Parts: sequence; structure tokens; C-alpha cells
Amino acid sequence: MLDDAELMQRTAAGDGEAFRVLVERHGTAVHSFFLRLVRNVDDAEDLTQELFLALFRSAGRYRPDAPFTAYLYRIASNMAASHMRRRSARRTQSLDELAEAGFESATARHEDHPERTFEEREMRRRYENALARLPGDWRIALELRVGRELSYGEIAAAMGKSVSAVESILVRARERVAAEMGDVGRRE
Repeated sequence: MLDDAELMQRTAAGDGEAFRVLVERHGTAVHSFFLRLVRNVDDAEDLTQELFLALFRSAGRYRPDAPFTAYLYRIASNMAASHMRRRSARRTQSLDELAEAGFESATARHEDHPERTFEEREMRRRYENALARLPGDWRIALELRVGRELSYGEIAAAMGKSVSAVESILVRARERVAAEMGDVGRRE
């Protein structure tokens, strides 16, 4: 099996099959990344398509100095940040619609434990709402770490920041999410 760097080199040489493999390998994860950040299925699909178009166009400029995922998520992070800036005033899609996109798969796992299903859904709702209120860079960094499980170095490369800056952003983002989730619980 070819690694991502080899697939990018083949894509740059015009190998459409290599590019198709990259899309299949990373498409779902990239779409999920965008969906968690922009919270709108249509926008996430558009951004995913734009990302792979940009990836195809930049294949000749790709240098495998850093992990491919860092390169991929740097493009994705920039696109997500631009999108969030453009849409910051507009309210995004409801959590009910996100559930249709697959965020509530826990229900299927716990059909025989409805109380656990409710608790998981409530916790997911609180987390998603807290995540949505984070500043763009914080949200991107947290999603790259928690959702994509990238290392601090990969996140730094993806975001164009130092590792210490990423560590600082993640500490503040986690603290804010914890505080937001705690506040939601006290208000109910």
C-alpha cells in the first residue's frame, strides 16, 4: 500500500487513481472535521470538495518534509477559519440536523439503556454548543487534537503556529469548554 506522500507525488504526475485513493482515505475524516467546526452539513460538503480541489491543484508543490496529515489539515484549517469568519454572524444548523448526519450513533449502541443514551446525547449537545462558542483558532486546534488525534507538532504545522502556542491554545480551549459545559449544567 502506497503512503500519502507517494500518492501525492503520483497525483502531481497526473495519476488520477492515486488522487482517488487519497480522497477515499481522507474524505470522511476531512468531512467530519469540517462538520464539527462549521456545524452545517452543506457547508461541510462544500468545504470538503474545495479542500480536495485545492489539494489536487497543489500536488506539485507538496514536499513530504512534514506528515501528510499536517499538510492536509493546514489547508483544511485555513479554509475552516476563512469560512467561520465569513459566517460568524449567521446562526448555523441545529443539532437535530447534525444528528441526522451521524453524530448520535450512540443511540444504536445503547438501545437497551435509554438513560445512558439520553446522558450521552445531552453531554454531546453541551460539548457541541461549548465548542461552537470558542474562537476559531481554539476550535480548530481542539478539533485537530480531540477529533483527529493529531500530535501537538502536527497541529502546529497545520495551523502555522509554534508547538508552545498550540499547547497554550489547547489549555485555554479546554478550560473554556469545561466552564461552558459546567455553566450549562447549572442553568438547567
